[in-house]
Amino acid sequence: MTLRVTICDDSGMARKQLLRTLPKDWDAQVYQAEHGQQALDRVKAGNAEVLFLDLNMPVMDGYQTLEAIQQQQLQCLVIVVSGDIQPQAHSRVTELGAMAFVKKPMGGGELRELLQQFGLYQPASGHLQLVDEQQDQPENPLDVYREVSNVAMGQAGDHLARVLDTFIELPVPNVNFIAPSELHMALQTIDNTERVSAISQGFAGSGILGEALTLFSDTSIDDVCQLLGSQLSGSLRQQRIEALMDIASIISSACLNGLGQQLHVDFTASQPVLLGEHKAVSELLKESEQRWQNILAIEIGYQLQQHQVGFDLLLLFPADAVKVLDQQLAHWLAGQED
Repeated sequence: MTLRVTICDDSGMARKQLLRTLPKDWDAQVYQAEHGQQALDRVKAGNAEVLFLDLNMPVMDGYQTLEAIQQQQLQCLVIVVSGDIQPQAHSRVTELGAMAFVKKPMGGGELRELLQQFGLYQPASGHLQLVDEQQDQPENPLDVYREVSNVAMGQAGDHLARVLDTFIELPVPNVNFIAPSELHMALQTIDNTERVSAISQGFAGSGILGEALTLFSDTSIDDVCQLLGSQLSGSLRQQRIEALMDIASIISSACLNGLGQQLHVDFTASQPVLLGEHKAVSELLKESEQRWQNILAIEIGYQLQQHQVGFDLLLLFPADAVKVLDQQLAHWLAGQED
């Protein structure tokens, strides 16, 4: 009997990737959803006996979707496919009834093995039918950058969560091609009226130059110091600066490593530098405005809700670097087609 399957992810590229890994001889009809509410509608319509579910999405995220399925006692087998690989993310979705949890990107062999393990797939049992036509749409460059950033963000969040022994709330990355003068207006996580402190790190690899900025709201810094506790030394101000440096180094290095693994680029970061303290975001970003004309800006806002801590990672790539990035992404996408 033909299974009805829904792939739910806000990234069109991520949906395409997963579609390519599904067995072509699987007796299944495949639908798509861009967020959790659409996925719920698919479930209620009988079009999601199996649901591949992302976690970090707008409108309704994966956790909220799982809660709704559980509360409404909807019949659906859920396989979470996410870049958020924190142990607590795994345990949370398991408690909410997910059948399995796998990290992005998922290989075809791994997927076939998983489906066979749960008795959902037998080789040569039929053929895959794609109900939606969204897969034929051209790749959106911003969507591609958003998805590779999402995977890198998840790896960095997992590393930081283990260091701090806490759960990190991960957002949907905010990606823009903009003029540097517009950058402070494009930020989604940090309020422009807040006073912030910032750490800057330059990075380079395979002809790609860029800058990583980690922005901390002044209201978060003391809580960050408490999290690191005995690891800090010196005067109160020295401890605050050391805490900012440590967190910035951890998160930027891990995120760059995650990007590099996907793009086959070995990024090397410079030593962190204190860019400024207790200033407006627009003031801290002035130096970047003067250096570059147009940039690719990737914003990732990390939240530690249990500790009322939040900080923003900005990865800034000038126009020349974007040309090289586009080439690397083209090679990466070609590999995904194979």
